[in-house]
Amino acid sequence: MLIITLSITLFIPSYAYAAPSSQVWRDPDIANYINFDDSVDETIYFKNSADSSLDDVASTIQYITLAAANLNPSSASIELEASWEIYDPDDNLRASGTVTSPLPIPEIFSPYSTTIPVDIYTWNLGPPSDTLDIYTDYIEFEDDNTLRILRPQEYLILTITINCEGDGDSRIVFFFRATEHEPDPDDIPIKEIDDTEKGIPLPERMNIYYQDEELPIRPIGWWPLHNSYDPYDSDINTGHRFEQVGTAPLRGWTRDPTTTAFSKANKMVHQMAIPPAELGTIHICGFKFTDLNRNGIWDERFEPKISGVTITLLGEDGVTLAQEYYEGDFNILGENPEETGDDGLIGHYCFNLEDVIPGTYIFYVQETVPEGNIPTTPTIIGPIILEVGPGEEVYSSGNIFGNASPIPVGGTLLPLDLVQLTISWIILGVLISLITISFTMVGKKK
Repeated sequence: MLIITLSITLFIPSYAYAAPSSQVWRDPDIANYINFDDSVDETIYFKNSADSSLDDVASTIQYITLAAANLNPSSASIELEASWEIYDPDDNLRASGTVTSPLPIPEIFSPYSTTIPVDIYTWNLGPPSDTLDIYTDYIEFEDDNTLRILRPQEYLILTITINCEGDGDSRIVFFFRATEHEPDPDDIPIKEIDDTEKGIPLPERMNIYYQDEELPIRPIGWWPLHNSYDPYDSDINTGHRFEQVGTAPLRGWTRDPTTTAFSKANKMVHQMAIPPAELGTIHICGFKFTDLNRNGIWDERFEPKISGVTITLLGEDGVTLAQEYYEGDFNILGENPEETGDDGLIGHYCFNLEDVIPGTYIFYVQETVPEGNIPTTPTIIGPIILEVGPGEEVYSSGNIFGNASPIPVGGTLLPLDLVQLTISWIILGVLISLITISFTMVGKKK
């Protein structure tokens, strides 16, 4: 038996100039809870993660446009005015201001659903400054400048206010919003033409960068941030991102369908009543998903959440309904059992216990597997051990159930591991290359 061990190192060259990239995350210290009729300030970070120098104009994000998709507007709303601050790579405040989103119009956010509209807010900071429509040269920048741009490794902090609108839950997804401009081959910038209006026209500029004549790997003109995202595109029945096509100096870009390939951060907004000083509150939440590859792990890229599945909250014995096992120790808002999706979010469920007498509680959560499906995760989760003190609010999330359709008759459907599959193809390619080189060298020796 011949055993070949391969050590593969991926070499990524470091360029002085590179297209901008992006990262998005939220402040983890801000809780997911909002009391009834209350509000909370949320902080989200948007970063230009390009590995380049500050004077690289071609790696600078301009016309900064930030978005938030509110998946359940009946439970939460976002105030239109937001504040922003831009920090340099050394964490020094460089610029700040306020920006107002237009009133949200119900739109399709395809990672959530292609049929159910949600509220999408968009904050566009506009051109680099009140007097500068385009930023095309580093000499236009000064240390005391308040340019509304993100140079490489700079980050922007957006602070918004989220209001509780009623019972239930919502999830808010934050992302760099993409231009909706559809490229036409005739509009692609050409290297020989120094026309700053080439590419993306002024009214449609959102999260873009300018390519000048100093870097010949792309034509001169405006280009979209590749991991920005447009929530829904009727031409391709999903959202889109951007991908470069062609070769230098005639490179262009195209829109590619996607629901996951973009920078984003998520906030779960959970509504709750303020408990009396001597009592507490408990929330036990999760969701149900279709496990297409049967590996027991939710993959948000392609595995949808599903509503209408019965979930039951049980007491410490794992058999008795929680409200019966702990009779008189708390009140349950809503139903138990309940169906996923009842709180207004597709596939989501949440048991809300109020007026909880302080102490230690043990719960189990159980699903009723829909007829014709097989479970790919345990059908009962627990023990969930929660300790509640006077005036405390305790939250248990991530209680997830997965189902799949039955295995086809006459065969076995194996889980698909995309990472292992990719590595396998890489190894196969390397082996083929080594064999080819070996035969070539043997042929030369002859």
